[in-house]
Amino acid sequence: MSETKNLIKAWGNNDKRQAFLKAYKEWGVWFTTPELDLTFYRYQLPDKTVIIAMEHKYQTYINYKEGYKWEDGGIRYYVQKDGDPFSPNSHSSIGTVAELLKNAKTSLQKEEKKQTEEKDPEDS
Repeated sequence: MSETKNLIKAWGNNDKRQAFLKAYKEWGVWFTTPELDLTFYRYQLPDKTVIIAMEHKYQTYINYKEGYKWEDGGIRYYVQKDGDPFSPNSHSSIGTVAELLKNAKTSLQKEEKKQTEEKDPEDS
């Protein structure tokens, strides 16, 4: 199966798109910043748009005696258009990034249909 067909299948509905985003560790580590305890994961879409998942620690309040506790697993998503610099202030919700994947899937489907029609114009 082609990469395009795999992506269309992987992004078939909102649940699948969100599962793809939550599985960001499968994209591979892009880079880490040990001083800040940050790990970045990066996925490039076919149109050169990049999705960045930043993993960080966060604090949760236990109670007034114990105070706060540091925990792993905080995640922020960023969307970086081709050529734009990374901006840590422009994080996106998982729903917004899932919508971006929906639009990317639609574009891939249109492109695939166009290529199919160009190969077999008589079958259209």
